[in-house]
Order: sequence, then C-alpha cells, then structure tokens
Amino acid sequence: MARPKPFLSLDEITRLPRWAGELVRKYYAGEASHFLLHHNIHDLIPANGHYVGLLAFLQRKLLGNKNVIVYNRSEGITFGSPETERQFLAHVRVADPLLSREALRALPREPSRALPLIERYLFHGDQVAVILNFLETLVPAGEIGYLSGEDRNTLVTLQRWITSSRLLHSDNIVILIAESLADVNVRLRQNSRLVTIEIPYPDEAERLAFIRHFRTLNPGVKLEMDEQQLAHLTSGLNCVHLNALLRSAHLDPRGLTFESVRLKKKEIIESECFGLIEFVTPEHGLESVGGLTSAKAFLRSIAETIRQGRWEEAPMGILISGPVGTGKTFLAECFAKDCGLNVIEFKNFREKWVGSTEANLEKILNLLQTLAPIVVLIDEADAALGTRRAEGDSGVSARIFSRIASAMGDTRNRGRILWILMTCRPDLLPIDLKRQGRCEEHISLFYPQSEEERLEIIHAMLRKNKIRHAIEDWSPLTRHPQELSGADIESMLIRARRLARQAHRDVVLPEDLDRVAREFIPARDELALEYQTLVAIREATSREMIPPKYRHLSPVEISRRVEELKVLLGE
Repeated sequence: MARPKPFLSLDEITRLPRWAGELVRKYYAGEASHFLLHHNIHDLIPANGHYVGLLAFLQRKLLGNKNVIVYNRSEGITFGSPETERQFLAHVRVADPLLSREALRALPREPSRALPLIERYLFHGDQVAVILNFLETLVPAGEIGYLSGEDRNTLVTLQRWITSSRLLHSDNIVILIAESLADVNVRLRQNSRLVTIEIPYPDEAERLAFIRHFRTLNPGVKLEMDEQQLAHLTSGLNCVHLNALLRSAHLDPRGLTFESVRLKKKEIIESECFGLIEFVTPEHGLESVGGLTSAKAFLRSIAETIRQGRWEEAPMGILISGPVGTGKTFLAECFAKDCGLNVIEFKNFREKWVGSTEANLEKILNLLQTLAPIVVLIDEADAALGTRRAEGDSGVSARIFSRIASAMGDTRNRGRILWILMTCRPDLLPIDLKRQGRCEEHISLFYPQSEEERLEIIHAMLRKNKIRHAIEDWSPLTRHPQELSGADIESMLIRARRLARQAHRDVVLPEDLDRVAREFIPARDELALEYQTLVAIREATSREMIPPKYRHLSPVEISRRVEELKVLLGE
C-alpha cells in the first residue's frame, strides 16, 4: 500500500485517544486502508476543546484533508462538504451520462444501488474517506445460506473493497462502524486485511477530564464529593452517561450525592444491558451466615486478600456446590459484600435470533472490563454456561461456552473479575471450567450436622428476618428428626411468626415453634439429595469442609454410590 500523506503531526497523534492514535498510525504506515470501529461508538469524544460524536470527530480530527462520504441505510449517502458532493455527482454522471438532474438529486438509499455509486468514487477518486455506519444492518451475522440476496451482495461488495489491489495503492480509507462485533457477519469481521479497533469506555482520567470540562461550562453544579471521587465512582459509565448524570444534578437543589450516583449508575448500566445483568446490593456480610464455619473462614481469608489489594493472590474463580437449600447464593452475596466490590448477576442473555446471543454476551463481557474490579455471580451454572458439545442450536451453546471459558481463564483479569459459580450439580459442569486457572477454589456446602450448627443457623435467621421471640429452648428444631437445610430452618421460623401474627401477637412463643416443628415436612427427593451431597463431596478441595460422617468414604466408594444413584434416578 502507498504511504498516505500525513494530515496530523506526531505531536497531534500522541494527544489523540488511544484507539484513534492506533488507527492513524496504522493508516499512515500503510498497514491497512479498511478499519472497523466497535463498542463505545455512541460516546462523546474530545476534539479541539469540545466534546463531539464519533462521526464529527472522524471528520474534524482524523479526516480533515479527505473528501468524506457517510452512508447508512436510513439516511442514504451524505457528504462532508459541498465540494465532495460535487465531485461525487461528477463521477456518477460519467458512469451514466443520461442520468437526469432529478435523479442525481435523489440518490438511492438501499445498499444494492448506493454502494456501487460509492464504490466508483472510492476506486477512481482521490483523497476519499468512506464511512459506513450501522454496519450490522448491511452485513448482519448469520450463515451465508440464510442471508437475503441483498445482504449477500453487500457482503461480497465489502469483501472486494477490502481485498482490492487498487485501494491498496491509493490514499483512500474506509471506516466501518458497528456497536457489537458479534452482530457483523463473521466473513467480514475476520478478514485479515480489515483492522478491528475497539473504542473503549473512558478510563478514570478521561472521566475526570470530562467532569472538569462540564463544570467549567456549568459552574453551578453542586457535588457531595470532589471531582476525583466522582470520576472513580462512575466506572462503567461513558461521557454521554456522565453528561446525563451531571445535568440531572444541575436541576436538583441537593446537587449530586453519593446515593444518587449509585442509583443512577445502576439504572444506566442495567438499561444499557436490559435483561442481561442485574446489579446485586448485598445487605449482609459473612457474619450473618449461620453454620458453614469452614467455608466462612476460607472465604474471609480471600476477602481480606482482596481488600488489602493483593490481587496476584486472589483466585480467578470460585465454585460453590452443595445440595439445594444450603445457602449457596446467600453465602456468595455475603462474601461479595465483605470483599467491598461491586456485584452483578448474569440474567438470561440467550435469544432465539441468529447472532443475538453472542452479541449479548460480548456486551456483558465488555461491560465487565469497564466495571472491574467486580464480582460476577452465576447461579445454576450448570444450566447457564452449557458445554462444548453441539446441542442442535447451530453451535451457539458451544460458542457461548468457549467464549465464557476464555474470559474466565484470562489471567490479566486476576483480581479484577472474580467469577463465582453456584450449582447443586457440579458434576454437570465441564472440567474446563473447574480446572485451576478458572474456578480455582471449590467450596462444598452441606446440611448442618450437629445441634450446635442448627442453633447457629437459627440465630442467624432470626437476625436476618428480624423475628421477635420469647423462646429459650430451640430443641424442636435442633433435634428435629428430619435432615434440615438452612432454607428449611428459615422457612419454619417464618411459619412460626405467621402463626403468632394470626394470633394477634408480635412475638413468637414456644407453642408456635412446637406446632411448626410437628407439622413441617421437607419438600425433597431423598435420593436426589444424597446424590447432590455425594457429588459436592467429590468436588470439595478441602477435606475440612466434608461432614465427619462422610470422611471415612474413599473416592472409589463415593463414585460407586454416585453411579448407583444415577441408575435409580434415571440419569
């Protein structure tokens, strides 16, 4: 490729955002003429003392010496200047001398007619820059056999542009823009001659610069915190979000408070990833967990490591397994609170449309990088994450599994993203996720095995649910003949309070507890419970966490019994 004529000086290039500097350097060096920008494409970008949108930034800052043409399906073809429009129409008239003036003024919008016109000017014009916005609407993701005829034609057109020897030896440039790479057809986005550049969310320094810029223009905005603190608190937000946050504070007599920042941040991020993630705000720490002494001690040591900033010693991930009702989710949330990190939970990101599931996952993973350090909770992990095996869904589940496994195993995220997987069926999780370097620590939870453990859970549940009582003897629960989980004990205490209130009392009395204890029958399948217990024992990485009555069993005996139960359960 011919080396393009520099428009920006070296000093100007060093002051550009990192992604823009990368684009300019690769273009000036002659490495490529086609670039795909993605991710944070709707943000505001600093340019000459102002904050502008991406298209304005490209035209004003990067492509100032080019004849700029912009195209998307909605607006059709637009021009960066009247001179560019004049030159473009001259090329169109050369291609079709009989074209009327009315036809020239009404340029086509559909890709099948607009792109050939753009192509002629791109191939034969000089100093041309073509920007194709909303690329995913021109070459959507999906198997080529399922694309419409127009989509296939557009895909071939863009592939010809990228591989054209004429363009390789010209001073022209093509910039493609899409929010999510996963939404763009794989044949295009993985072309070796196309340079893919991610526009990241602003880092703390960039957020601070925008906050100061805004307050310079709007000095009346009151902040409960200083500007540096605000920049730190708003991780995961871009400049558009910050602008909305600060403008809302401009109208509030209290100004911008810590609580309003937290709520607004939660609202913005959840709306950006609607239905894909949920922020979790744990109310309790590990001191609120009853029983599970070994598990709590182990998790406290990890939380202390994270709080002290010793990221290199933090695990990449934690697997919490155990029978239903052992408090896996509650334990994980309490641990996250003690870590002092933000917590999100994966929701259902799978969709029936081709490419949508992968696009949703990419959006979540990009967000995690922006929000780090963060704790990610995945409940029912065996069902949520899938396996590498194809499952009749065109390989979507296998690709999703592969992408998540790759993200979990990225050692650059140690101490930044802590994955916590929870399941009562760890045997269904592939070994790929349970190995060292992904879920490095395995914590197994079991039903309370002694009266002391049951009593500790009772007191924890009384505090959690704010149950008033006049009971000194808890033996109806601590000596209950059935095997009880923490969830069973909590349910019984709540039932006792309900009985007290039906009797117009605010205090639970011993007779309420006795009645509940006599009538309560745990809703469970005993064979399934034994199976879940044994597979949790097999997953434990610490012998101390295994209940004493199971410690004498050898791995061979446990595996034999597990196989017997599989047959009985019809698996």
